[in-house]
Amino acid sequence: MGDVALLAPVVQAFTQRYPDVGITLVTRAKFAVFFEQFPNVRVVGADFDGRHKGFGGLVRLFNELRQLASFEVVVDAHQNLRSGVLKSLFRLVGVPSATIDKGRKEKKELTRKENKVRRKLMHSVERYAKVFDRAGFTLQPSQTFQFPPFTSTENELTTFLNRHTISSAIPWLGIAPFAQHEQKMWPFERFAPLLDQLYAKTPITIFFFGGGESELAQLEALRQQFPQAILVAGKLSMAAELSLIRQLNGMLCMDSGNMHLASLSGVPILSIWGATHPDAGFGPWGQGSEAIVQIPADILTCRPCSVFGNKPCWRGDLACLNAISVEAVAERALEMLGVKIQ
Repeated sequence: MGDVALLAPVVQAFTQRYPDVGITLVTRAKFAVFFEQFPNVRVVGADFDGRHKGFGGLVRLFNELRQLASFEVVVDAHQNLRSGVLKSLFRLVGVPSATIDKGRKEKKELTRKENKVRRKLMHSVERYAKVFDRAGFTLQPSQTFQFPPFTSTENELTTFLNRHTISSAIPWLGIAPFAQHEQKMWPFERFAPLLDQLYAKTPITIFFFGGGESELAQLEALRQQFPQAILVAGKLSMAAELSLIRQLNGMLCMDSGNMHLASLSGVPILSIWGATHPDAGFGPWGQGSEAIVQIPADILTCRPCSVFGNKPCWRGDLACLNAISVEAVAERALEMLGVKIQ
C-alpha cells in the first residue's frame, strides 16, 4: 500500500505541470482512492486475483486498456512481472515505455551483512519522478504534498466521530502499531505501558489504526484496557480514514503503510524503525529526523539488514526494536504533540 501511495505526489506534480495530458493509472481497485481526485487522471482498478489473473488476465487487461485510449507511452513505476508483461504487449503495438530504476544494487550494498556501503539513497518518490522524466515529463514533486480533501466522506466520518465523546481542544494522536513484517514492529506488549504514560502526562484522544483480523483482535484487547481510546481499524472506508488522519495532531507508527498515509496527509509522524532504515529510500516523505525513532547504525552495526523487513534477524534478538524503550517513545511522542514535559 505504501509504495502505491507514494506515487501520489508525482501524479499531482504531473497534473499541475502538464494539465493537457491525461493519465490512465492502473492499480488495484482498493488503491484508486489515492489518485481519483486529481484532474485528468483515469484510474483503472485491476483485478489481479480475478479477471486479470495470470497471463491470460493480463492480455485481457491490455485489450481493455487499448479500448480506453490511444497511449503515447507506458510508464512502469513498479517493475514487476505483471508490469513487464503489459509493457511487452504495448511494445508489440508500437507504444514505447520507461521503467523505474529501483536501485537494487545500492540497496543490496546498504543492507548486506558485511562491508555495508552506508549512504542516503534516492527516495521512492524521487525514483518515481525520474521514470516520468525518462518518459519525457520533467517533474518536481512537492515536499509539502497533502492528499486533497475527501469531501464525499464527510458524513461517514462525522457519524463515526459522533459515536464517541471527543474534544477538539486536546491533541488527537493516531497509533498504528503494525507493519507487514515482524522485523519492523515494536513489541506490541509495550503499547499498554506507553498509553499509561501518555494518558498520565496529558489529556489526549488516541485512535487505533490497523488492518487484518489478528491485528483487530489485538487492538480490541488493548482498547478494553483503555476504553477511552477509539478503534478506527475496520470501521471506516479508506477515504474516510484518510480524512480522519489529516485531522490528527500526530501519528505514532512503524515503517508501514500508515506512516506513508499520515506523512502524505501532512500530519507530523513519529515512526519506529527496526530492521529497515530511512536511508533505503522509504522514509516519510517531506519529514526529517524528527519523525524517526531508531537505534543508530553506528551503535547497532547490523542495521539495516533488509530493505523491506522481510529477512530474519541475524542476531536472533531483534535488538533494533527491543532496545527502544517505552520512555523514549513516550517522550518523543509528547514532543511531537507539543506537550511540555514537566
